[in-house]
Amino acid sequence: MEWFVSFWDLETQRTSVRAGEASNRVDAMAQVIATGRELARRDDGSVVNKTAHIRIGTELAVVAGFDNPHLSDENLRCRVEAAITAKQQHARTMQQRKSVEL
Repeated sequence: MEWFVSFWDLETQRTSVRAGEASNRVDAMAQVIATGRELARRDDGSVVNKTAHIRIGTELAVVAGFDNPHLSDENLRCRVEAAITAKQQHARTMQQRKSVEL
């Protein structure tokens, strides 16, 4: 399963992206969380951005919290899952609106 994490660096105006593959969704999620934590802060500890764009398989989301060392991996996993669900629900709503308009 492919995954990626990207952060827009507010200071440098550049995007940092890291991608990889995992054998299953659980491993992909763990890799996204670890990578998100790593990319969220610069070497000096300053925050790159509070939100990241992530993809796990075909699921996309925008997630905040990778910069917060007080959030557990489980809390971040829940945030990722909630963001994916919200994105999917929004896509369904938009599709339904298109169907009604036709």
